[in-house]
Amino acid sequence: MISVIIPTYNRGYIIKRAIDSVINQTFDDWELIIVDDGSDDNTNEIVNDYKDDRIKYIRNRDRKGACYSRNLGMQNAMGEYFCFLDSDCIWRENFLYDRINAAKKHNADFVYGRMNPN
Repeated sequence: MISVIIPTYNRGYIIKRAIDSVINQTFDDWELIIVDDGSDDNTNEIVNDYKDDRIKYIRNRDRKGACYSRNLGMQNAMGEYFCFLDSDCIWRENFLYDRINAAKKHNADFVYGRMNPN
């Protein structure tokens, strides 16, 4: 399983795109951990509209920053691998499949991909 961690703050207007890009992956053995760094917008409502048991929502009471939120996500992860997605980004549908295959093929501890500006 891959644990996908999204740290977020006040991204209610755009986070749905990021979440949907995880849900739409061809590789479906994942959990999504969204760590809200104390948003005061509708991020909570957007995330809680999803009825997928693979999605976990954690909310920091006070702002701690993106690094703290990523680490908190990792502490709550159950996956063999971690993958980070910013709340204003999206993945193409084969992103996780390609990364897990590259990691296994090369017996790698770490893989990454380039950003597509399109």
